[in-house]
Parts: sequence; C-alpha cells; structure tokens
Amino acid sequence: LKVHGQAVHSSYNPAREADDLARKMLDKSRKPKGIILIGFGLGYLAESILRSAPDTPIVVIEPSEAVCRAAMGARDLCGLLPKISLWVGSNPDAALRFAEQAAVSRQNLGKWQVFVMPSARRYAASATAEIENTLNKAMRSSGQRLRILVVSPIYGGSLPVTWYVSDALKSLGHKVEVLDNSTFNNARVHLDTITNDPGHMNQIQGLFTTLMAETVTAKALAMKAQIVFFMAQSPATPHVLQELRKIGIPSAMWFVEDGYLFEYGLQMSPLYDVFFHIQKGRFEENLRAAGARVPHYLPMAADPNLHAPMDLSLEDRMRFGSDISHVGAGYFNRRKFFLGLLDYNFKLWGSDWEQPGALGTILQENGRRVSTEESMKIFNATKININLHSSTYTEGVNPNGDFINPRTFELASVGAFQLVDERSLLTKHFEPGREVVTFTNLSNCRDAIDYYLAHPDEAKLIAQNSRERVLREHTYRHRMEEALGVILQHYRPAFEETPLNTVESLVEEAGDDKELANFFQRMGEPDEELTLEGIAEKLRNEQGELGETDAIFLLMNEFHLWAKEKGLA
Repeated sequence: LKVHGQAVHSSYNPAREADDLARKMLDKSRKPKGIILIGFGLGYLAESILRSAPDTPIVVIEPSEAVCRAAMGARDLCGLLPKISLWVGSNPDAALRFAEQAAVSRQNLGKWQVFVMPSARRYAASATAEIENTLNKAMRSSGQRLRILVVSPIYGGSLPVTWYVSDALKSLGHKVEVLDNSTFNNARVHLDTITNDPGHMNQIQGLFTTLMAETVTAKALAMKAQIVFFMAQSPATPHVLQELRKIGIPSAMWFVEDGYLFEYGLQMSPLYDVFFHIQKGRFEENLRAAGARVPHYLPMAADPNLHAPMDLSLEDRMRFGSDISHVGAGYFNRRKFFLGLLDYNFKLWGSDWEQPGALGTILQENGRRVSTEESMKIFNATKININLHSSTYTEGVNPNGDFINPRTFELASVGAFQLVDERSLLTKHFEPGREVVTFTNLSNCRDAIDYYLAHPDEAKLIAQNSRERVLREHTYRHRMEEALGVILQHYRPAFEETPLNTVESLVEEAGDDKELANFFQRMGEPDEELTLEGIAEKLRNEQGELGETDAIFLLMNEFHLWAKEKGLA
C-alpha cells in the first residue's frame, strides 16, 4: 500500500516490521489498561500489538477513509476486527468520544496509552497530529487527582456558578476546596456605611480587597494547590497573582461577565495564566491586544443534578405555572420588550424591577429575588419560558450579542421549552427549530408564542431535544474537562499530584501480598476511591471477627485522628 508514492508498510516483510514496532512500543512502559493506536494501515501493527497484549483492550483510529477501504479490500481481517474497536475519521473530538466509550469513562481513559503508527504521521499528518493532541490533552486531565482551590466572589451572579464548578471538578475525581468569600458579604455591607468620603471609602475597600486576596495565597500554600481557579469578581490583586506565578501555581479566571460592561476583566486578563471568557469575536481580539497569556472561549453550562425536570405538586403548579414567564432582573430592554406581551397569561419573576409601571400587573411577589430551587419550579411549570438576554442599551433583541447567558443552558437542561432571542453564538451550541426556537423582534416572538401554545407536542419534543444536547455537550463537567485540558497543556503545577487511591490501584500496589490485595478488594468496586477514614468506617460496619489486617488499619486510623487533633497531620 502506497499513499502519495510512499509505502505505508515494509514492502519486504510488513509483519516483521510490525512486530519490531510493537515490541518497542510495549517495552517502553508498564502495561497500560488499554491501548489507542492511531493509524490502521493494512492492519499489521494492530495484529502485532494484539498478539503481544491479548488481554488488553485496543482501540484503533484510522484518520484516512481511503486507507481503511484499501485495507478491507486487500487483506482478510476477519480474525482481527472482532478483537479491536475500530473508528474511521479525522474529527478529533469524535475520536475522543469513541475512545471514551471504549474505556467506559474519561477517568479510565487516563490509564490508557496512545501509540501512533509512524506512516500515519506521513499520509494523514494533520489529522493524526490533531487526534493525538486531543487524546493526550484529555488523558492528562483524567486519571489523576489534582488539588484545586476555587475562589468565590463575595456576592453576585457568579457566586452560584462557583459551586457548580466545584461539584464538577469533584465529579472528575479531583480534590477541591472552595475559598468561600461570601462569608465576607456582611462585612462589605457594613464597610459601605462607615463613611461618605470617597477617598476614605476607596482606601477602606482597597485594604479589604487586599486582605481577602492574601487569603488566597495562604490557602493555596496550605493545601499545596496545583491550580487556583478564580470566578468573576473573586478578590485578586496583581501582587497575589504574581506570587502564585513565582510559586508555580497556575491561576485561571473564568470571566462569566459581559466584558464591555465590566471592563475590569480586560484590564486584569494579562495577570492570569489562563483567562476563560464567554465572548468571541472582537472581545477575543481585545484580550490578545491587552496581553492575555492564554485566552480561551469557555461558554456557560448547566448542572443537570440541579437544573433538572421536577414533579410539581398542584400547589406549586398553581403558584408558579403560567402560559409564559420570564425569570430575571429588570434590565432596560426587558422593561421595553415585555410591555408588548401583557395581554398573555404572563408571570414576571425576579428582582430589580423598581417602578415597574404597567409591568407591575404581572410582576410576581413584589419583585423579590427568586431562589435557584424556585426558578427550577417556574421553568418546569411554565408552558413557554421567554429567555431575553439582558441589555442596558437596546430596546429589545440584540442579534449581534456575543455571548450566551446561563439561562439558555439551564432551561434546556430542565427540559423546559424556551423562546430565546437570536444571538450570534447560539447556533454553535443549539440547533434553532430543533432544540430551541428563536425570535428577532416582538412580532415574531408573539407569533411563536401563539403557535407553540396551540402545538404543545411540538414544544415538548423541542424541549426534549435541547435537554439531550445539554447532557451530551453542555454540562459544567464538560466545561471543567475542557478547562483543565487547556491549563495542563500550557502549565505544569509546582506541587506533585495526589494519586487516586482506588481499589484497583491499591490492589495493584499490593503486588504479591495476596492478603493485602484481598483486603482492598473487599473494600469496594475497582474504581471506588478509598481513604483511611472510609476504610475504618467500612470495617466498623462489617459483621464478624476482625482479621489482623483489619485491626492494623483501624489502629492506623486512630493514630491519624490523634495526629489531626494535635495538629501534627
């Protein structure tokens, strides 16, 4: 087989060549949990690897459809194909998803190893490089336990996102601590009452921010954090970010704000090692011009554990239900636009609707702030959720808006039907007409309301499609997988990573000690992470007489608890 005049395999003895390659590949490391081979060619190398590692799962990714067709026509591969998982294509993200499915999860994939057939680098150079890079980046961020400090703001819209981020990172197996600055909110409010003098007030606020920012360094060092992840409006100062860089702890910011309204993001962006943002186009260009080190587009998402379908009581349906509703603050454009919907059964929820005028007739419960749980009830109880992005300067829809609000993803995750105003990035995340319905002005918004109120089955199908899309691509877990991949691609943390003490890894470490290996196997499923406290708890709950190994672990836990009490651990 030749591609562009170059032989894919040895023309003299391709089987022996494949055996030599396989021997070199497999001798270089410990036996992996699975093997991903990029490049199938005529199948010789895959056959050789299979002979050398018959019990190891093998995924083969062939970037060239033409090469794969040639292989199927040139050789009898009936003995090979049932024993491997073969995927053909050049899309790196699709290749990663296929490999993840074969490995069962991203975490398991981190224990696999990637090999590349040398000739694939020639006949499909670009595709092979992209697939290899995507796989390695994903595997670097999986199968390892990073210590991550997440820094919350004191208050504001990104405060709840802090906890979504933390939960997502924990679900990926990382050790996460949140520096919860919301505990300082009462102090912030109190300090604002101290003086009306602008000079004194600026000095007090500056000292207050410096104090909170210094706690970031202290906490990061105390836990030997490998990454510090800041949210929008988290307290940070140039001094603290420079200190983290000197120590070797990468800092990342997820700026989930409109950069044109909150200009501090652009000003601070060069100080972070990685700057994640929710806007594209001109804002990305502005970040690069400002000197941002690694700017990266990372859109908002949903937490399917929280943003989920609910079975509502009759009382909740009566209280929260309506034909159409909107949950959000009273921005300028919404105040203007919603005046054109007052003839519908419309419930308006949220705060900052002072002097609502005619909208006061639909504003619910005196315009109080709505909790997340209440928002989920409203989404579930409403036939049509109006999702109008906020604007301080347009009177209605801003189709050139360069970010997607979190509400778009949350409504989709709930499985609620939404009408969302047209946005420049929307089609990158949802398919209009199939997963969401868009409007560009008041007239076609009203047309859509009338149509879907009369066709609820169509609305239900679109809502189901949108939920499936979120679960497939737009959860906070997806976002954090991507974020860690970007950070680890550019930076190596100063502190060593903490290994995942899973049942499987501990059994492996026990080696020839059968008694210890059997002990760990008793403790849970292969991928369950074990801690000393957790093992002790399991032993206390077991029936029967304690063995010697059981007693040793209980004694170890007692020593550990004593050391913690004395401040020695």
